Amino acid sequence: MYTITEPKLQVLFEQVQQGYTMPITIQVSGDASGQLLHSQSQEVLQPSGDLVLEVSDTTDVAYTLSHELLHMRFVTTGYPQLQYHLLTGTPELDRQHYATATALASAALHLLVGRWQRANGFLGASQEAQLRAGFAAVLTPEPAAGDQLLIYRSLSLFDHMTLFSDGGDAAQRDEFKRQFPRAYPLAAALYETLTAKPIDSPFAYRRAVVNLFGRFNALIAAVGYAPLNNAEFATVPPVLSQRQLRLALNQVFELKHSAYRDRETKQPAYVALGKGDGQNAFVLPVKETSPEAFQQLYQQPLGDLLQAYHLDYTVRE
Repeated sequence: MYTITEPKLQVLFEQVQQGYTMPITIQVSGDASGQLLHSQSQEVLQPSGDLVLEVSDTTDVAYTLSHELLHMRFVTTGYPQLQYHLLTGTPELDRQHYATATALASAALHLLVGRWQRANGFLGASQEAQLRAGFAAVLTPEPAAGDQLLIYRSLSLFDHMTLFSDGGDAAQRDEFKRQFPRAYPLAAALYETLTAKPIDSPFAYRRAVVNLFGRFNALIAAVGYAPLNNAEFATVPPVLSQRQLRLALNQVFELKHSAYRDRETKQPAYVALGKGDGQNAFVLPVKETSPEAFQQLYQQPLGDLLQAYHLDYTVRE
């Protein structure tokens, strides 16, 4: 079992532990590769019910631990976590939706992770060099003739940029342009969208993720790829005010009889799309579909409905 020695990291660990019912322990193993990668830590639930945070590379344990703990901290403080309740009918298309939505939402969260780490002394020049080494090890530059990895490179580069102030300094940006002449403009546009407004709350984070979905579609369409429908496919749990919770369902959301099917029931799904942003906020397991039942459903106070169906949401402060 690993013992934390850094006071700020210990405080973060205690904050995270308060949000979990099961005990959290830390295990550290492996050599120091000189590289920092997201894949060097994971959460593993044990048969005993304990949660073990495993770190598999000792290049910078404090950095890696703080990164993983911050992900856990955001979960317990109301930052929406993507959910996937739908099936398009084409498994490959499902995978494309899942991969892109997850990458975009994770990158948005990494912006907040990196900001905290810099402010608290866990992300400086040494760690940035190790992040660059890790990035270079897993993502090769674009070949002159091009290939089929444009979207993968664009999303990977975007995620990498979120861990650096301003997406990287001038020298880094010049290097990105040289190594990724096609991917960098897409990554830079996504970074611009992400940082257009401050992200300082679960509501702001959710708004940023929804905006990224839209910008991503526009960018890939411009280079000849078919847009994806993550506005409907990916569930981003809502962040709602007390006033909205008192309103009727149909005052806040449009309940769409989707062409997609519910992952659990395999029946056509009913998706609640936000009237303001058009984003899937939850999938409602409707059983009674008569006009009278829907009329009653539409008029039900939103807060009561969310509670009755045990749907995730965050109250906006």
